[in-house]
Amino acid sequence: MLKFAAFLMMCLLASESNAFLVTTYSSDKLNYNLPTRILVAGAGDDLGTQFQQVARGKALKYSQQYPNEQIVLIAADEPDIDDKIALQNWGFNFQRENKSTFNGDTFLDEAKKFKQIASIDIFSHSSAQYGIHLDGKAHRLTLNTKNVERLKGHFTKDAYAFLHGCNGGFNLAPFLSNAWEIPVAGAMTSTNFQKLHSDGNFYLTEEGFFPNTDWAQTNDKTFNESVKCNAGMCLRLKPDNNPYTGFWGEYGDGGLSFYKFFCIKNSPDACKRVMAKSLLGFVGNTNLKAGATLVEYKKLLFDFLCPVSAKRDLRRECEQNLENALVTGDLTYNPFSRKQIECNFQSCSVEIKCQKVLLTGIYRPGTCQLINNFEGKSTTLVREYKAYLEGFNNLNN
Repeated sequence: MLKFAAFLMMCLLASESNAFLVTTYSSDKLNYNLPTRILVAGAGDDLGTQFQQVARGKALKYSQQYPNEQIVLIAADEPDIDDKIALQNWGFNFQRENKSTFNGDTFLDEAKKFKQIASIDIFSHSSAQYGIHLDGKAHRLTLNTKNVERLKGHFTKDAYAFLHGCNGGFNLAPFLSNAWEIPVAGAMTSTNFQKLHSDGNFYLTEEGFFPNTDWAQTNDKTFNESVKCNAGMCLRLKPDNNPYTGFWGEYGDGGLSFYKFFCIKNSPDACKRVMAKSLLGFVGNTNLKAGATLVEYKKLLFDFLCPVSAKRDLRRECEQNLENALVTGDLTYNPFSRKQIECNFQSCSVEIKCQKVLLTGIYRPGTCQLINNFEGKSTTLVREYKAYLEGFNNLNN
């Protein structure tokens, strides 16, 4: 038992740390006073540079939607490649290297230099237990990171944050929403990379989750112009339509197939307005613009909220059921493969319980379970859909 505990401590607390890079997208200069979209790419580990690649797609999307705003990528320095050259080839201009360990504290110190943060998107490994892995399991942004609220007051009106890694919505998203006083979205299950297919949908690349191997060669859906599908231009992270099963355990009692927003200290109207505006930066099947029609808005909203399947037209089923719910008043539609959990803008009726290693405070891998405390049928998805529709009226404000 003690040997196992020591081994686990080594895995969680002792790993090689690397510096992190600060870059600007499509600009040679870094200005801390400009309205800024901050992208964060944690260490890829087994995923290589894929976090940096999806950040590239998001950067292009933001640059087209907000040409007067600055886009900054803060990225873990990947040990096996020359990041500076790779990122430069993708449109990021190297500004400086911070040789400090990339963890929650150093990230927050870096981010607070910016006076007008419009959004924060974090692409990383993560867990409900130990938060966001910025540089491996040992260096994280967690519930225990000191002075997380140091970013409060550095955000623009209608700013938001997106945690794109696994299970970021259970604990960290509401925690950060409370500390930063902005809407924060996170996943209530595992997230995975989806790739654009020639049929216009994004699919997982694992066998059985895509209709055929006729993947798109160019992306003419997301951006102002068609771009080749290389290095992130046809790639995104999105929640799975299955409960999390992995290193920490099995959350078989529920989840959600979309990123859930939490607005702890924001009014419902402000929350809905921000949710609607956040879709302008979504890498999806529609190039949504300010001034879009409701039909155009709904097309992208369905892509954001609804899962997709290679075996049946689940997307169409989801669209029809969400529309029907507005007429019938039945809010219980659920396309998730298991129960969907019950959430509002403040919290969810769930808890994750894990056994701990004897004589330590460390959670034992493989023992964590999701406890669904809600009795009855959840209405989370339909209520979220209605919130986005209500926010649409303020999309241009």
